[in-house]
Amino acid sequence: MRSKSLVVIALILAFAASVHAQSKGKIYLDPDNSFSAYFSAAIQKKKVPITVTTDPAQADYTATFQGKAKDGSLLKDVLSTLGATSGGNNNSSNEVVMTIVNAKTKDVAFSYTCRKQSQSYDASSALATSVAECLAKHWKDSLK
Repeated sequence: MRSKSLVVIALILAFAASVHAQSKGKIYLDPDNSFSAYFSAAIQKKKVPITVTTDPAQADYTATFQGKAKDGSLLKDVLSTLGATSGGNNNSSNEVVMTIVNAKTKDVAFSYTCRKQSQSYDASSALATSVAECLAKHWKDSLK
């Protein structure tokens, strides 16, 4: 009976260690950036081994997002970039640059540019979701 108890305890400890090992740290996403909600959802959907925190002091990483419209201009609000369609033009091509910075050292840990094209007139939400998932997937791949 004692050996069964030891096996059970060993399995529990191994499981706890593997769950802890799966998390690669915490990331702070600026709640004032409207794209952060999309990226947070994408992190969960793509199962990126990271925890999103609302406390920048607890974060191992911070993320910044910069949008660029098809005319080459940089825009402050990523969502306005993703939703930019001009006077009946249904073909919107935009990109978002994501930079992940180590919160302690201030070193760039990861950077990626995602370009997406929307054929729909009013698809800013779908385009934002698609871009966020693209960024999350590529970041996850780099964490392996």
